[in-house]
Amino acid sequence: MATGWLGWPPDLAWSTPLPELFLAMDARIEWVQMTNPFGGKPAKEKPKPSTVAQKLRQALAGRRD
Repeated sequence: MATGWLGWPPDLAWSTPLPELFLAMDARIEWVQMTNPFGGKPAKEKPKPSTVAQKLRQALAGRRD
């Protein structure tokens, strides 16, 4: 995701901590939604930090609810 979708060089992608990578991905998604010339769905409310942390733990542990 970092080298392809975010366009980062490989050395930066490997040295970036996962929480920063996830923040960059969220920012990229938000930017794409804001600059979409075709409109689309309005952005949902931002998730609470506890929800984000819970999803991160699930992703790293390989579990789904």
